Amino acid sequence: MPLAMVPEGRRVTVKALIGGCEVRRRMADLGIIPGCELGVVRCGQCGPVVVTVGDTRLAVGQEVSRKIFVMQVQA
Repeated sequence: MPLAMVPEGRRVTVKALIGGCEVRRRMADLGIIPGCELGVVRCGQCGPVVVTVGDTRLAVGQEVSRKIFVMQVQA
């Protein structure tokens, strides 16, 4: 499922990044790569999706968050 659709408070694993080299490179620079775990802090219809990558909080725009495909981490 796209990151943009994940409810707040969930932990997910990145499965794929859809988009050109620039999108994938920008996400890699932020530490968002396939296999990494993200915590969803804020997710809504408007504004950026806020996630944690390790101890870092990042804001990802709606358009880009629809290109990051994730799977929920099982508790």
